[in-house]
Parts: sequence; C-alpha cells; structure tokens
Amino acid sequence: MIALISFLQFFAVSQTEVHTSDESDTIENVVVIASKKAQSVENLSTAVSVVTKAEILEKNITLLPDLLREEAGVYIQQTTPGQGIPIIRGLKGSENVHLIDGMRLNTAFFRNSPNQYLALVDPFMTEQIEIIRGPASVLYGGDALGGVLNVITHTPQLSGLEWQQQGDVFFSYDSADEKSLSHVMMDFGNEKIATTVGLSYQDIGTRTIGGGETIPFTAYTSKAFNNKWVFKLNEHKAFTFDMQFLSQPATPRVDDLVAGFGQTQPDSSLFLYSPNERQFVHLSYNDQSSTAIYDQSDYHVAWQKIKDHRMRSPLGSDSITKEQNQSTLLTFQSTFNKSLNKGIDVVYGLDYYHDTINSAKQKISSGILSEKPSRFPDNSTMRHLGIFADATKYLERQDITFGVRYSDYRIDLNSPDIAHDVLDLDDLTWHVGWLYHVDTNNRLFANLGRGFRPPNIFDLGQIGERPGNRFNIINTEIKPESVHTLDIGWKHFGSQWFVDFALFYSQYTDKIASVETGELTDSGQFIVHSQNINDVVLYGLESSIRYDISDTSELKAVINYTWGRENSQLVSEPADRVPPLNGFIGYKKTINDKWSINPKIIFAAAQDRLSARDIRDPRIHPNGTGGFTTYNVHVNWKFSGTSTLRFGIENIFDKKYREHGSGLEAAGRNYQVSLNHLF
Repeated sequence: MIALISFLQFFAVSQTEVHTSDESDTIENVVVIASKKAQSVENLSTAVSVVTKAEILEKNITLLPDLLREEAGVYIQQTTPGQGIPIIRGLKGSENVHLIDGMRLNTAFFRNSPNQYLALVDPFMTEQIEIIRGPASVLYGGDALGGVLNVITHTPQLSGLEWQQQGDVFFSYDSADEKSLSHVMMDFGNEKIATTVGLSYQDIGTRTIGGGETIPFTAYTSKAFNNKWVFKLNEHKAFTFDMQFLSQPATPRVDDLVAGFGQTQPDSSLFLYSPNERQFVHLSYNDQSSTAIYDQSDYHVAWQKIKDHRMRSPLGSDSITKEQNQSTLLTFQSTFNKSLNKGIDVVYGLDYYHDTINSAKQKISSGILSEKPSRFPDNSTMRHLGIFADATKYLERQDITFGVRYSDYRIDLNSPDIAHDVLDLDDLTWHVGWLYHVDTNNRLFANLGRGFRPPNIFDLGQIGERPGNRFNIINTEIKPESVHTLDIGWKHFGSQWFVDFALFYSQYTDKIASVETGELTDSGQFIVHSQNINDVVLYGLESSIRYDISDTSELKAVINYTWGRENSQLVSEPADRVPPLNGFIGYKKTINDKWSINPKIIFAAAQDRLSARDIRDPRIHPNGTGGFTTYNVHVNWKFSGTSTLRFGIENIFDKKYREHGSGLEAAGRNYQVSLNHLF
C-alpha cells in the first residue's frame, strides 16, 4: 500500500503543472453523506456514484433498481417483473448494504443472491441515490462487502413563515409492458413545520420482448404511500418523522412459471408473492449546535416490517403451499461529527438493530389444510451492536482517512431441534483512504479496507425448496465472510470534462455457498446447506465520463468490467453471476427552452464465464448469456413553465436479449410517454 501511494504521489506531483486552475469556478458541487457527514464528491477518497434528482427525472423507471441502471460500478439483475437488485463490484443481495435515509433495508432473511426487497421502496419519493463502491463496514456495519446503496427520500424545504403548498403530478405509459404509472406528491407548510405526502400506483401488464413474442405471468400491481414531517425547532435543531408503505398484492415469479434453459416444463403452475409488502417508520433528530464533544449530532430510531408471503403449486400437483415470512426490524443509531485541532475531522457513533423473523407454512391438499415446517425458524432473532470511529487528517495537498469498527452479534434460531441454536459472533474491521489534490480540478485516490458479513438467518436456518430442484436444510457451523479490497482511481471536475475512474481488486474469503450434501429428498430434490467453502478473487474497472460540448449539449458514457474466480478445495471456476462488460453512451441536446433530445446506446458484452451453479441455473443459458446493443431516444417538450411531456422509443430495432442472470428477456421495442406537472 505504501509503495502504491508513493507511486501515485510521484505521478501526481509530476502532473501538477499540467493542469490549470481556471476551471475552479465550474466544479460541480454534488454533496453526499456517504461518509456520514456532508461532503462534496470530489473531496471523498471513496469511490462514489451519485444519481441526482435531475438524472432521476431523465430515467424511465418502474422500480427503484431502475434508477441505478447506467451507473458506474453497478449492474442490474431482474428475476421477474416487480423485482430487481444492484450488483456492485460483482457482489449482490446481502453482500451489499441497502439503506433508506441511512436506515437499514437489509433484514436477517436477505439472501446473498437475487431478491425482491429493494423493489419495495417507492422510486417516486427518491431525491438522490448514493452508491459507495467498495467495502464500507466501518461506517455501515456488516454486509457492506461490495458496497453501500443509500436512497435519500424527498424532504420538504420551504422558506418563509407563510403557509405554502406545492407539488407535482406524474403519469406515464409504456407499450412493451402495458405499463401505466401514476404518482402525486404535495408539500405543505412553512420553514418551521412542513410535510410531504406522496401516493403512487403501478399497473403492469404482459411483456412483449424483442421479435414480438409475449411472456405470460408478468402482470402485477403496486401501490405506495409516504408521508414525511419536518419540525424545525430553531436554526440548529430539527426533528424529522417519516412513514413509508409499499405493497405488491400478487406478483408472479416468471422464471418458476415458464420453462427455463435446460427445462422441458416449468417448476410451478402457481407462484405468487402475495403479498410483498414493506412498512417503515423513522424518527430522527438533528442537532447542529456545537459542544465540547461534537459539532453536529444525529439520532435515529426506525421500525421496518417486510412481508414476504408466498403461494405456490408445483406443476402437476393439486396442492397449494402458502407461506408467511416476516421481518420486524428495530434500529437505533447515533452519529457525531467533530473537527479537532491540527486539521482532523472525526466521525464516530454507535448503532443497534434487532430483527425478529416470523415464519409459517401451510399445505392445502384435497381441501385439507395442514401445517408444514416453516421456511425459517419461527420467532428467530438477529441482534447487532456496533461502535465506530472514522478520522480524516487534512494535510496541505493530501487527506488521510482511517476508520475502525467493533461489532457484536447474537443470532438465535429458536429451534427446539438444534442443541446449539444461539451463535455469538464479534468482529473488528478497518479501512484506510488517501486522497491527493493534484490541483483544483483533479484528485487521485486509493483505499484499502475490509468488509465483513455475519451469517444471517437465511444462511443459518433456512428450510425448504430452492430454485434448481434443490431443498435447503439447516447448518449452524458457519462463520462470517470477509472481503479485503484495494482500489485506486482518478476524479476530474472541470469546466467541460468530468471523469470518475477506478480500478479495484478484492479477495473474498470464507464465502458462504449452498453445497449439495449428496442426499436426495423423497421427491428427488438435491439436499443442500450453507457452508464456508469458497474464496473468490474479483477485480475490475469502473468509469463514468461526461463532456459538456457547450451550454446546451453533453456527451456521457459509462463502462464497467468485472472479472471473478471462485476457488475451493475441490474446484477452481469462474465466480457466479459476474456481470459482463457493460455500459452506455448518451448524448443530450437542449434545442431551446422547450425542446431537448437524448439519444442513447446501451450495451453489454456476452458473458460465457460461468460457474457450475450458473450452468445449472435455468435463468442462464448453459453456453452463456449473449451480448446486446440497444438504441434508444427520448424527447422532452416543456410546453409550459411547469409541465413537461416526455416521449421515447426504447430498443428501437426490437432486439431480443436478456440481461445476464435475469429470469426473463428484456422488453422489446417500447413506446413511452410521460407527463410531469408541477404546481
């Protein structure tokens, strides 16, 4: 690490005179809270991608994961409509931390594989998304192996003491998915007390893929509500209270209902998530009045309930299985910022969460209902307590960051069938970062850190059927996973060019994987359980480039590449579900104060580096996933000062393709129109 920093510093010094500082006034001031304090992106050593509100308005969305498409370091996988996950630096699911306004979305039954839970957050209430690329366990605790995703929701900000109101209405329709979306949001109040209320509804129909073929079992609906209150006590102190709700009453799992690769028939005649639902309540207090021990402090209490209820009937069977799986997550955290003498800033704090998993299963056969073993041990719990500190030393042209966290876990499977059903685990993790200010517009950075993931209740206690004709049983002999990652990069913020470029190398040890025991169930399913058996090497590059041609036109491109290899005592093979080379190239032209146009090319290379698990997965062709290129164009017409119509044609040449690891083909040629009206 020292040698690397020395090399980068030498390179930086040698480049100092090349760049001029006349671009200093044009640096974009995109402020993020990725370091648990407000900072500009250019002054962070961490690799961070930011989706701003302006960019959100330019995206065609259905689910929150859609907002992460075409971002540096991120790839989206979708098993079925109504679901989707980000893959960050080759890692997915519980290998990344997902936050909503800084509060954990991750639960104790989060899978380290594709899951549906991020889709239970309404994308229309999103103000900004920050993606920390790389381990961030010091600040955000367990699960932060690949990175951290923080969704920042809309907060009403009104000025003056007069009572005011403002809002917006949004409608859209897409032809390829027979998709109609509607959303209304209103802010009320003044600078002392304000509230926002949002309502959203989605109605998704049958998907038409490239070539005109339709896919059955893609229709679902979704409804969402959010309400946030801000109570400003004085200039320095404020309370915020937030409520969120989203429900998908009956969402089919397409890949279980349609025969996949290597299958002659589907696994099920009925498979519904019914319902998928999230409820969330969050109270926070912010104090910006300085004391001897902090300059600013935040306190948060949050409660979240996620319902993952299911109905399934195997193909050829007259029986129906019903499941009720529920996570109730209580979170508390406090964070303190303090600027010390000699140019040192410290962020420190503590966090606590307690997650209770309730699970039940019934089988209805010939009209008779019988209780069956639940997917997870009922009333099992996972408790975490962590303390952390992160300090940054500001030198003349360098910033050095070092952080450390101690975490304590207790996982209680509450199982009468297991003698040792309580696991006590602890962990000490760290990171170090370096940022070199080459000049006003250029930064070099390097980070070395360790992330960890404790086994959760999904890893330890899951019982039941899994995709690929598997049946999972309990194994409590599992230890935490860890990742050591080194990344180096360059950031440029100029008058015309904006560059974010990073190279990373990760060593992932003690990976928890599903392993066949060699036994079969009575119905012929492979019995599997979780074990720490694999080590994984991942490396790649992430890049985002924007060139402002003029005040009215810009070019933007993203290129991501990840390579992975998984090793065990028995085999060495490609890591599973590693995304292919992917990215986009786009051009945006503002024609006048009413019209703008945005053509875009989206591409992905073929991915034929498959693990044995990939080859067995009916979602992935055994010879690999083909590459694709799609051509798309959107036009914005601002026909009044407060109203904008957006027209688009996506996948213009009707390409038939599938994103790697997804459970169905992407939409074919799609005609899209939307209306956004502010009032």
